[in-house]
Amino acid sequence: MAFDIRKYRIGAHRLELAYKEGLILSEEGVLRADGFGSVSTVFFPYLDGVSDGCPWARLVFDAEVSEDTVFTVKTFASDENETLFHGEKRKINDILLDPAVPIEEKNMIFGATGEQRTSIYRDSLLDGQNGRYLWISLTVQGGRASFANFRAFTPGDLILRTFPEIYREQGSFFNRYLSIFSSLYTDLQERIDKADELLNIETAPAELLPIIADWFGITLDGDFIDEDLLRRFLSKAYGLIRRKGTRDAIEELVSIFVDEPFYIVEHADVYGKMAGTDKKALTKIYGDDPFSFTLLLQRKPDEKLQLRLDRLIGQFKPLRMKVRIQFIEDRATLDGGANLDVNAKIAKPSEGLLDETAVLNTTDFLA
Repeated sequence: MAFDIRKYRIGAHRLELAYKEGLILSEEGVLRADGFGSVSTVFFPYLDGVSDGCPWARLVFDAEVSEDTVFTVKTFASDENETLFHGEKRKINDILLDPAVPIEEKNMIFGATGEQRTSIYRDSLLDGQNGRYLWISLTVQGGRASFANFRAFTPGDLILRTFPEIYREQGSFFNRYLSIFSSLYTDLQERIDKADELLNIETAPAELLPIIADWFGITLDGDFIDEDLLRRFLSKAYGLIRRKGTRDAIEELVSIFVDEPFYIVEHADVYGKMAGTDKKALTKIYGDDPFSFTLLLQRKPDEKLQLRLDRLIGQFKPLRMKVRIQFIEDRATLDGGANLDVNAKIAKPSEGLLDETAVLNTTDFLA
């Protein structure tokens, strides 16, 4: 009987249903064991191969373990989903996932059904594991370890299937020899299937993000943007580039990196409507270059943010324009960098009592 090639991925939902003792499941679907010399175990819900006699071929997963950690993977396959347990017929799945059943008795079910056991290896051939249902258990002993991305393949050996039937004996030397090349081909195919994730801003590796930015014509020399902000910026980069050189593009760019209120003041906004005496006072803040604008940020000074905005705005502003970035904080005095209706405030007068260790300032008076 011919079986279709399938890949079964054990995701976060199936891991959540699994019976776990000593292992913790993270939100990202990673099983973690702190170890400290103890034994941790997990029993997975069965994988359904749909057809009786399904030939399970390969089990693969990612593992990061410390040097003093040993892990063992046990598997067995069967067309039957039930077995006699303490004199009554019960589903194997219910027994393995039942917290009330001791682990020793669960391991006995694996041993009584012709289990296949492998240690240390993250890539195992499941020779002779034929059956509709496949059960998997993982035991960890020692230090810290983490496991993720479990995949099972059936029948999996693509190369062997190209040979005549006489050469397809399961478990033979020829079968195991060709399985090496078949595994390499399958892994390569998985990487090819995920190639689109490399071009997705949300899933691309962090080290690839500067390259994607370079494709947009954006220079990101130096580590001045955090990864989360960089992904958010690149997700809007195409729309920003289409409006490059406009005030609207600068405002959206700044809003990506700044949560506080900000104001863009152009040269014409100030000097086209002010008298001569006012222009001199405003020159200290806004400058006197007609080809410039000032970005006012209502927050405390932040050198890293200033560097970030200066480099990025420089790539989206008009070519001849210069930008001045000013941080403005809440001030109580007009000569302290206050802007009316922006960050100026009237201080509330308070009584000063010399015998209460008060310090007199411009808003204190003697009672």
